[in-house]
Amino acid sequence: MPKAYSADIRERVIARVESGASRREAVEHYEISASIAVIWMKCFQETGRCAAKPRGGSTSPLEARADFLLGLIAEQRDLTLDEVVCAMRKQRIDGSRTAVWRFFERHRITFKKSLRAAEQERADATRARRRWMREQGMFDPARLVFIDETAANTKIVRLSGRCARSERLVGRVPPGHRKTITFVGALRRTGMTAPLVVD
Repeated sequence: MPKAYSADIRERVIARVESGASRREAVEHYEISASIAVIWMKCFQETGRCAAKPRGGSTSPLEARADFLLGLIAEQRDLTLDEVVCAMRKQRIDGSRTAVWRFFERHRITFKKSLRAAEQERADATRARRRWMREQGMFDPARLVFIDETAANTKIVRLSGRCARSERLVGRVPPGHRKTITFVGALRRTGMTAPLVVD
């Protein structure tokens, strides 16, 4: 869609015509089409102004059901778009996955989730956690040892790929015994300690 002419150019063309110039003379001076000057002058004579019509700003029909949709997410935060659309259909609300995604985007609702252990909500775990946080300031950093583990597996292959619809995609795995190599290491303030590789 072409960009609307500025209010300044509209006012100049109208002023030039009002001062006695023909519409064609006015548009030739500003290098715009003659038909647009006719429209501007007609608008000016009927309403006394000639502002550009507002563009965009359409309102989604889902905005009328915003309370329902936001309440649905507040009740169960990990619903997928398909599950939201299914819940809408039960309420006889029309809308697609894309419309729902755009609705949530406008309302700054993102799809994210951090998983934490459920036992963190127990009272004894909460007390232990608070005590642990208080005692951290008393630790001697020179005595702290962090132990971590990582692994590499030689049987790792890509499980998915892309091909034309309705065609089968077959992958190949080389023969032989596969192994998992595990690496365990301790990290102190002074560096790595006691690295261990386990086959």
